[in-house]
Amino acid sequence: MDWIGIISKGIITGLILTLSFGAGFFALVQTSISRGTNKGILIAVGAVISDALYIFMAMFATSFISEELPKYDKWIRIAALVSFIFIGIRTIIKSSKVLQTGDIGEKPNYYFISKGFLLNKLNPMILITWIGITAYLRSSLLYDLPHLIVFFLAVMTSVFATQAGICYSSNKIKKWLSEQFIHRMNILIGILFIGLGLLIFFSGGSTEEGIEKAKDLLN
Repeated sequence: MDWIGIISKGIITGLILTLSFGAGFFALVQTSISRGTNKGILIAVGAVISDALYIFMAMFATSFISEELPKYDKWIRIAALVSFIFIGIRTIIKSSKVLQTGDIGEKPNYYFISKGFLLNKLNPMILITWIGITAYLRSSLLYDLPHLIVFFLAVMTSVFATQAGICYSSNKIKKWLSEQFIHRMNILIGILFIGLGLLIFFSGGSTEEGIEKAKDLLN
């Protein structure tokens, strides 16, 4: 299997999932502006820890039915399509309000890590998204455990690098954060989510054909 392709898919997935102007994004920007870059990065650390736990849960849950997943490839594609369309529409219509900075009192480092962790953890769609991605990787792309680990390491690296970049450039980003700009970006990111769902649904042949090709390569 093409390891470079796996890593590339992971990086792109992490980038798309990060560039959604939700509570986590604004927490990164606000904290970096009002309390400094290092505090913003602590929020990113908390978010990545939360994502890692969700990914572990998704891999653990799908491992019990990994042999059965190919039989339900069509339904997994449909579920992925519906999920990503829902996420895309939700992103498009979400509030574009620019949140204001709160109090500037000093807080310990664990507060910011916990904030990033909880902002991510309290969104149920994130777990559903990771389960859907993992199921698709196992059933349609035939990823085994080493492939999944490499893919998700690439995703987490991409997520953290993107969030760190947001923290370091937050003062430059601030002047662009008008409601009109955020609304347009929400539309763009929403369309990307919908496009990703369509790509997953219409990609490749059947899982059974993929299994036969894999067997031919191994023999």
